[in-house]
Amino acid sequence: MLTQQEIGDHLDLSQAEVSKLMAELGIDWRVVDLAEIRIAYIRKLRGVASGHRSHDGMDLTRERVLTEKIDREMKQLALAEKRGQLVNVNQLEPELLQMVGAFKAELFARDDKLRAELEALYGIEVDPQLLEDHTRATLKQLARYDAEHQSAAEASSDGAGAGGQDDDDGLGGGEAAHVG
Repeated sequence: MLTQQEIGDHLDLSQAEVSKLMAELGIDWRVVDLAEIRIAYIRKLRGVASGHRSHDGMDLTRERVLTEKIDREMKQLALAEKRGQLVNVNQLEPELLQMVGAFKAELFARDDKLRAELEALYGIEVDPQLLEDHTRATLKQLARYDAEHQSAAEASSDGAGAGGQDDDDGLGGGEAAHVG
């Protein structure tokens, strides 16, 4: 059986360097012969010398490929932004919240208009709370809808969705709406 000192003498390394090398190479020096250790060590040195591996064993070619991929993706995003194909969510969110607020106000105003029109045209008095309840139910349903995770039919049938709503209909206050 070899000793780490014998391996070190053969490879011109200290015993501590041999111990570290065996761990890096994943070699159990107690069960392999000196030729296998020498070949693994030479291959490691060649990899470092060719620029494919760093001294600590990192695959430099792979790292370069990953860096190039990220650079390419960043350039593609910059190009898409210049072409107007990207929207900054932080800039869009206030406008969307304002639009949702206006939509909500318009729905509630529609209830009053509808009630007044039914009275004027047909002489039918409609309980304003009835219309408002239907509007609130619709708004609650829209607040639960998440286009990325489910269709509108699924949202209406299972009632699952976002919790923690600020008001009765879930579309008011400071809550952000998901845009899919």
